[in-house]
Amino acid sequence: MQNYFYNTAYEAGKVIVDLHKGFVESSDPIGYINRALSGIEYQKVDLLIKSQKSRKISPKTDIGGVVLVHLKNQEMSAVLQAAAELSENLGVVYAEPNYLSDAYVIPNDPYFGDLWGMKKIKAPRAWDYATGNPNVTVGVVDSGIDHNHPDIIKNMWVSSNRRIVNGWNFVRNNRDSMDITGHGTHVAGTIGAVGNNHIGVAGVCWNVKVSSLRIGDNRMSLDAAIASIAFAIRNNIFILNNSWGGRFYSPSLKYAIEQYEGLYVVAAGNDGYDNDRLPVYPASYDSDNIISVAASAPNDRLASFSNYGVASVDIAAPGVDVFSLDLRGRYSRMNGTSMAAPHVAGAAALLKSYLPHLSALEIKDIILSSAAKLPHLAGKILTGGILDTDRMMAMGRRAKLQ
Repeated sequence: MQNYFYNTAYEAGKVIVDLHKGFVESSDPIGYINRALSGIEYQKVDLLIKSQKSRKISPKTDIGGVVLVHLKNQEMSAVLQAAAELSENLGVVYAEPNYLSDAYVIPNDPYFGDLWGMKKIKAPRAWDYATGNPNVTVGVVDSGIDHNHPDIIKNMWVSSNRRIVNGWNFVRNNRDSMDITGHGTHVAGTIGAVGNNHIGVAGVCWNVKVSSLRIGDNRMSLDAAIASIAFAIRNNIFILNNSWGGRFYSPSLKYAIEQYEGLYVVAAGNDGYDNDRLPVYPASYDSDNIISVAASAPNDRLASFSNYGVASVDIAAPGVDVFSLDLRGRYSRMNGTSMAAPHVAGAAALLKSYLPHLSALEIKDIILSSAAKLPHLAGKILTGGILDTDRMMAMGRRAKLQ
């Protein structure tokens, strides 16, 4: 896999359009779309996500739905022109290219070792409270998962109607969610590799369902990311891990995140920059249900590559020399905030399995409030601390007894 870098690449022939909230109440939604897209030549329109009439639309936004427009003109310049023209149309809040994001990972040569990160976040103590619950599902919004890996196959998700197995490919819109890069598989292993099974490693949450929500390979597409959120809403997937991002601000993606009532865990990025000054998305959105995660090293310092930000990055977790699953039954070490975020997503699943009644915002509050303060993280991130699953579970237990 190539080294991580930010980009403003986008896909030819596609524009993402945020429709006004009047779209939700329209008695003629197709006619509404046609009017909103007037002046643009297009092949077809896909609905990515829409506000539910049963839910009050957030006062923070005028968006009522997001559609993907497939243009007839496949030239790159046509995308920018169409986005500019559509943004001026009645019924349209905003239009943007279908941006492509990069996965947050810095590869290195694999070597053997133990799971120092699990000890650092005090997972063995947290496992005294719970080791998971198969009724909790974490969606791995990434490059897919190698669902045949012997250390995670028993934890792979199946839809409630049994029609969808393992997950979904949002790029090709089919059931092939198999990972071909290893990135998503590595992330999934940290979240939920089967524990206490005499095989390989253990995830933060031993007994959990992981859903393979494939939105790209080395690059993740914006429309696929939005569609994965809609899929999670339909299938009651409570936690989404997102180890990817870019510099572009997408109102469409922010809107989709805020439609989601689950916890949206994101990697902070690998440039060593201050996200407060140079934001990364989705990590830098101010959405209430986001936890933005920096990477820490074994010496309790911020990893040299990790982004930070007192206002925009919430907590740190192990992200250096993280040992986890790889393709075809193998294991490898990787670096990156990509590897830090799944420690937090796994911890959220562990807490949810112990206290199923907790909401996403309650889980976020407990995770951040229980962070272990570290001198070298003070003034760098919001909590000034690293994930501490022992304190997290203890705080949850006290709340349970009250």
